[in-house]
Amino acid sequence: MKINTLLIVTICLPCLTLSSCKDQNSSLTPEFLFGSELLVSEDDPDLKVSIPVYLSQESGNTVILDFETVDSTAVAGKDYVAITSGNLTFKPGDLAKQIPVTLIANAAGTKDVYFKIKFSNPVNGDLTNSTMTIKIINVEYATLVWNEEFDAGSLNTGLWNYNTGSGGWGNNELQNYTNAIENVHIDSGYLHITALNPYGSTYTSGRINTQGKREFKYFRADIRAKLPEGQGIWPAIWMLGANFSSVGWPNCGEIDIMELLGHQPSIVHGAIHWNYYGHLSRTSSYTIDNDKFSSGFHIFSVIWTPYKMIWLVDNQQFFFLNRSEIPEFPFDLNQFFVMNVAIGGNWPGSPDATTLFPQHMIVDYIKVYQ
Repeated sequence: MKINTLLIVTICLPCLTLSSCKDQNSSLTPEFLFGSELLVSEDDPDLKVSIPVYLSQESGNTVILDFETVDSTAVAGKDYVAITSGNLTFKPGDLAKQIPVTLIANAAGTKDVYFKIKFSNPVNGDLTNSTMTIKIINVEYATLVWNEEFDAGSLNTGLWNYNTGSGGWGNNELQNYTNAIENVHIDSGYLHITALNPYGSTYTSGRINTQGKREFKYFRADIRAKLPEGQGIWPAIWMLGANFSSVGWPNCGEIDIMELLGHQPSIVHGAIHWNYYGHLSRTSSYTIDNDKFSSGFHIFSVIWTPYKMIWLVDNQQFFFLNRSEIPEFPFDLNQFFVMNVAIGGNWPGSPDATTLFPQHMIVDYIKVYQ
């Protein structure tokens, strides 16, 4: 499904409930309605966007509004195609029109840029605001916006929450997640999430997240980590929609940056999960040659733009999805980070006699670029 307009923000449209001439006096002068800011993306597949303008009510007259584009940090001929003179003509009964704008691919740019649409010369309509800002979202993601190096002596609870408790977390897992330093601690600039088998069939581990503290949309994330191994061990670095508490899973959407099944220590997986008349998912995997992810550190990355998602290991792409391939995925909502080491469950199965404890997922850093 083609999505031309990604998101309208800072809109103040108290009259956006459009009225027909049957329930309004057609002799009243309609008001022109449009957002104060519109976000578009430079990775739009055909580089064309449509900017909506509405009337507050139908009119029995022809309503006309002139417009033109005006440079700001975005420059005509470099970032977009200029419109020096244009007009919107609403015939009697019309309520909505669109302004087509063509973007120009600019891979050398590394910042979001802006231009404006200036409106003038209204005929048979009231113009209360004369400009609209168009923000072109850059997807090169060169600006570091969050860098967690785990340099403090203990977990920074201003950034992280502990998820504690047992019960399987939806997958019939065996661990009890705790906030004990035996399961989550920082040592010499590294985060350790440790899976333990203190006795018998009892298992403990750690799970932390940034819900309500660090949440992002459209970014590149790089996480450098060393992973555990062993039958029944399941480390993951992933994300959940910020609206998880209100809409639940999978409605909130899930982005799995890295998952590993401990009995396959040379393979990591990337995935997304969402709801579309039921749970849907897409996944792919990456295999490291003649090595294991438990033997050293590797960088696990995801790039999320308005129109695509890319997964990488050590900057090698192994999974790519276009927006059109994932209908109804909540693509325009913030997500928060989750890191954990699960034990047992439906997917990896239970530990066995070959599984050694303790097992550690050791994280060096998380870096987020926008």
